[in-house]
This record gives sequence, structure tokens and C-alpha cells, in this order.
Amino acid sequence: MGIWTFNTVGASISGFSGGSACTAAGSLDLGPDLFWQWTATTSSDVEIKLEGSLYDTKLNVHTGTACAATCVAYNDDAYGLDSAVTLTGVSVGDTFVIQIGGYGGNSGLGTLTIDLPPPTPNDDCSTATAVSDLGTWAFDTSGATSSAFGGGGSCYTDINRDIFYQWTTTTGGDFTIDTEGSLFDTKINVHTGVGCAATCLAWDDDSGTLLLSKVVVQGLNAGDTLLIQVGGFGTMLGAGFLNVATWVDPCLANPPDAFAPNHSCAAAAAINDGTYSLTVCKTEPDFFSLTVPTGGTLTIDALFSTAIADVDAMLYEAIFCDDNQNSACGGTLACGYSGTDNENLSWPNTTGVDVNCILRVHVWPNTGGDTNTYDLIVAGAGSSGPALFCNPANVHSGGGSATLGTSNVSGPGLFHLEATDGPIDQFGYFLVSAGSMDPGVSVSQGQLCLMAPIGRYSPAAGGTLNSIGRFDAAGVLQALAGNSSVGSGYDVPAALPSPPGGVIALGATWHFQLWYRDGAASNFSDGISVTF
Repeated sequence: MGIWTFNTVGASISGFSGGSACTAAGSLDLGPDLFWQWTATTSSDVEIKLEGSLYDTKLNVHTGTACAATCVAYNDDAYGLDSAVTLTGVSVGDTFVIQIGGYGGNSGLGTLTIDLPPPTPNDDCSTATAVSDLGTWAFDTSGATSSAFGGGGSCYTDINRDIFYQWTTTTGGDFTIDTEGSLFDTKINVHTGVGCAATCLAWDDDSGTLLLSKVVVQGLNAGDTLLIQVGGFGTMLGAGFLNVATWVDPCLANPPDAFAPNHSCAAAAAINDGTYSLTVCKTEPDFFSLTVPTGGTLTIDALFSTAIADVDAMLYEAIFCDDNQNSACGGTLACGYSGTDNENLSWPNTTGVDVNCILRVHVWPNTGGDTNTYDLIVAGAGSSGPALFCNPANVHSGGGSATLGTSNVSGPGLFHLEATDGPIDQFGYFLVSAGSMDPGVSVSQGQLCLMAPIGRYSPAAGGTLNSIGRFDAAGVLQALAGNSSVGSGYDVPAALPSPPGGVIALGATWHFQLWYRDGAASNFSDGISVTF
């Protein structure tokens, strides 16, 4: 440890770089440079700085001896125009070549200081620096330790050399908390509460410019306080800035599209084949639910201009959907992550069953723009057919279980219901509901699997809403009211019985079941769900 003065006036330009890290653009062109061979006499972290020099300096530090040494760190401006680097984990006997020069060919008088890094007062969650409202606060993590504090949630526990701020708002509102202007790869956690009792609220690595961090917090009230934790990715450390500013929702620039608010896996909007003109922004990704039939191939094209904002598209099996826009292609069935105009996805379903999927379309967090419009073209969506539920149904007096499994889309109605394997000579009619349950509730000899309100296609409904029929000797329900184009079953019309009333709309899903007499009691078929 010590202090040495120097003068680079009249020194030559060596061109030495030490290879490795010092081949980066910021470490080259040191101008007239001088060299020191320094050996550590203690084991500690060490700060090597040129603070107090009288010209604009640059500094490279190499491990080893003389011209065989290799670069480990470099810096241009740490203290104003004066340079500094911090070496961590230095052991007794370690040797370093210290190379001092000037920015842009500058030379002059200077001071070389080798010392322990300055202590960091806000190195722990219990000693956070108090700040408030909007502002920018300079920091240096060189002398900090790594706390592994995570707020007990999903926040990072691997932030390198982290420091803490206790921030309070006196106005409330929406805010951005970022590290813009920092000189190293940062990470940030934001926690609700005070000190080490604070709990994780939000976290980020690279949503800011390049490798810098940015978090948006919304809906704060006057007096709310947050614990802000800032440090580095991996082994990164150094000088930086914590910035708090008012946040204005970038989505206000474009009105929401017809599917909003579909901005999470849980709020995914149902979508089928077609072309849709849509809007997406960084804070409101779009999620769509769809089904890929077994043996089919789903193709999705998202058409946009990346010059406005880069848009990505990820297809997930529904149960593995991920809300995290930084998840890249992990866990996807198909992924559009190109960084160029348009994303094109294709996924063949070879699983042997229909697969429920969710598509996430989002603005890449690190793109310059906040919002974009896009055309979404979907082909190959839709199930392989209606789905049965409460199957098999309870056994009836004839020894079978009535089923609607042969129902289909043929006939003049919206859908054709067929009931088979019923008890001979027994009467029945169809029921309809917007909700289903599996298992159902026990009613007489069967299971009622529809939820209230339940519509009855009974003789009382009259006209085309009457589905009354009787099972023939083969167990097939034959229509008795003339509302079947094939003689058996029932052609479902657009109108619905009351309750529930109204009409069947395109894209809606309705659930059907057959009620029938079963000797002195009654019974039910299985149910069928139909998306129109």
C-alpha cells in the first residue's frame, strides 16, 4: 500500500495491452504510458486509483510480471477524469503490472495510490441509505460485500457486491427505478417494507439500456417505502447511478385492441384461425389460448417492423406458460426470437392428443421502442372434435351407459346431437348449459354434469327447441318431434331455450347432456362440450 507521484510528459507510447480484457476498446490508446511492478504484502481487496492527477488519465492492471503479464482490469473515468480499479481477493505475494497513461494522448503529473477500498456504509439491508422521491444517486460497489439477501421471494440472491437504499415517496404514483448511466453490468431488486424485514416486490437484470437494470413499480401511495438493492451480474462491480423517475405508461400511445386485457397466462384470450390487427407494448404483453388438434400443424406469423420495436412470439403448452418476458425460448414448443422484422412459428402436434396451448407475444424488453402494432396470422388451431365429459355415464337398467360420443357437425343445425347405448323404449330430451362439471352431482340414477342455469330442449320449449325422443331396439335415440335431419338425435338450432335464453354465438362453448327415463327412475348420458 502507498502513494507515488509520476509524470508521463516525455514518456513513449508502448502499445502494450496485456491481451485478454485489456483488448477492449476502452483500454486501448493510453497515450504516453508508464509501468509499475507491484507485489501485494497483505491478503485483501485492493483499490488502485489515480485520484488527484492533473490530467485525464487511463489505467490498465495486469496480473504477472513484466511484458508476460495479462490484463485483469482497466478504467478510464472513476473519480471525475481520474481512473481507478478494484482488485478482489488479492493474496500475499500476488504480483501486478500497473500501466498508467492518458486519454486521447494526454500526459502530465499524477498520483498513484494503492489502498484498501473505501468502506461502503449501505452494504447491508440493515444500514440502507435513506433517499426519497425523484432523483439520481451515485454509488460505487467496489468496497461492498455480497449479502445474498433476496427478500424471501423470487428476487435475486446472487447480486454481486450489493448495496441498499431505503426509498420513500411523499407523493405516490408510478415510478421507474433503474441504473442508467452505470459503468458495469448491474442487477436490481426492489422490496416492499423497511430494512431486512422487507419482502421481494420486483427484480431485473437487463431491461435497461444494454446490460443495465430497470424496474417499474405502480400504484404507490404517499408514504410508501421500498428497499432498493443494487449490485452486479456475475463478478461485476464498480461505479454507477441509481435513478428514480416518474413512470408514464407507454401503452397509452396506442389504444388497446379487442382482446385486451389479455396480459398474463391466466388472462389469455381465446383465439382461432384468422388474421388479427393488434397492439402490444412492454408493460402489457399479449397472451392467447388455442388448441392444436392431434396430427395437425399450427403456424403463426406475427408481422411487424422491428424499427419501431422488436416483437417476439413464444408458444407454450398451456400448463407451462411463462409470464416472464425475459424467459427467451426456454420451455417453449416453438419460439420466434430473431431480432428482425416478423416472427414465424410452426409446431406439428405428434402427441396423439389435442394440446391446449398459450401464445405469448411481447415487446423485447431491451428494444428501444415501447410499443408496436402487428398482424397476427393463425392457421391450424382448433380441437379435433367435441370433448366428452362425465364419461362413462352411470349404468342404466338395460346394462349400458348412454353416450353422446357419435354427435357431429352434420345437418342443418349448428350441431347434431346423437345419443346411443340407451335403455330400450325409454324417453328422453337434451339439456344445455354454459358450464359443466366433472364429476357431476347424483340425481336419481345418474350424474347431472351441467351447471345452472340449465336449458331444456323439452316438449314445453316447443318448435325447433323440442328434442324429445325414444331409444329404439338398438339403443339409439329416435327423434319424435321432427327436429332431426336424419331421424335420430337432434339438430341443435341457434336459439337457446329459456333459461338461459339468447342465441349460440360464434366462438362460444356450450355443454350438452341427455336426460332420460330409466324404468321408474331417471338417468343421464355423458356430456359433450362443443365450441361453435
